[in-house]
Amino acid sequence: MNTGAGHRFFGVTGNPVLHSRSPLMFREIFNEYSMDASYIRVAVREAADAARLMREIGFSGMNVTAPFKLGIVNHLDKVTDDALKLASVNTVVSSAGVLNGYNTDFTGVADALESHAGNISGKRVIIAGAGGAGVAAAWGALSRGAHVTILNITLPEAEAAARKTGCSHDLLANLNRYTPSADIFVSAIPYEADELDISGMRPGTFVMDASYKKSRYESAAAKLGLNFIPGEEWLVYQAIPACRLFTGITPPAELLKKGLSRAAAPKRNISLIGFMGSGKSSAGRELARMRNMEFIDTDELIEKRMNMKISDIFTTLGEERFREIETETLLSLKGLNNIIISCGGGIVLRDKNRRFLVNETECFWLYTSAEESLSRITDDSRPLLAGDNKHKKAHELFEKRKPLYAQACTALVISEGNPEHTAEHINEEINLAI
Repeated sequence: MNTGAGHRFFGVTGNPVLHSRSPLMFREIFNEYSMDASYIRVAVREAADAARLMREIGFSGMNVTAPFKLGIVNHLDKVTDDALKLASVNTVVSSAGVLNGYNTDFTGVADALESHAGNISGKRVIIAGAGGAGVAAAWGALSRGAHVTILNITLPEAEAAARKTGCSHDLLANLNRYTPSADIFVSAIPYEADELDISGMRPGTFVMDASYKKSRYESAAAKLGLNFIPGEEWLVYQAIPACRLFTGITPPAELLKKGLSRAAAPKRNISLIGFMGSGKSSAGRELARMRNMEFIDTDELIEKRMNMKISDIFTTLGEERFREIETETLLSLKGLNNIIISCGGGIVLRDKNRRFLVNETECFWLYTSAEESLSRITDDSRPLLAGDNKHKKAHELFEKRKPLYAQACTALVISEGNPEHTAEHINEEINLAI
């Protein structure tokens, strides 16, 4: 988890985004190729905030998921023809400060299908759903020479998707007219929608579900002798060209699948990290109230243990001794459950601490810019900013700590609003990821 001046930031954004499994794949890639890089979930309310953070933090690349794939377009400098045609960007690359938008969804679904079904040129592909996923699937299959029909509950949306891609269209209610002759069926409708009847499909037909959380069709496909392709395959194969755009590396699919297999159960504890003045204590108390959890502030715990103010510990014992005490205090919390830990701004400086946060907690980076943080600090209680050149010191500290926050966190949340709104956002993300 060591980082240097050449550290590169990558991530995925959406609303919600805590459920995203993309970090598992990209962290596996970075480990395999010994890259000094981080990949984090960026939880924001608006696509504009994601674009702003790309520029402000210095992200090299960011994947985009619902509902920002269309909205992000207006905040980019350049967008490829395919992404414009689909009105959907799922990959953003920063090059010398220029944000470039791409769509790798359509190649991802085509590659995923062909990895199982072989060459799909001339095959009959039926797609359920005319939303963004359905349109991408149609364009991807068409690009490989397949004959595509897109079906939707309402006809206007089906017609719009057909005009956009050049495929055929019909109502979803007529699905049974197409199932007997289909070679490939792609469900691009939400898991929450009613299950479709696929019993009329011939044994050997390939069935893909775009949903990678759960699928209504895996067990049905097994009973009917159909070849089921899980949504994770699409996730993997769209990530390969995204990685190539990000890094120049084309990773093997098996490496990304290995990363997905490392998924761990949600942690019972939550930690909040971030620069001084980012609102960790205030938001932490609100979040603890919302989730009925115990709140612990490491700085308060240290002051109680040492019977000294943090500033006095720095003055009398020095920063190095303070960092030792800080580590001892954090590690003493191991084994506790149902706690929310508000961490001091510099707790990420030690590798031991970062490992604890990663392994023992769901860690949220509460983000405020250095300038915003400084505007909130109205006293002289921050020993590292003492003396002259407070702004210069703050910016230097912030730049040093950014990659460490990124390495430790589960997700980034903007905390520039009031603490209650920050806590509400985190709480929503956690609840929707369960």
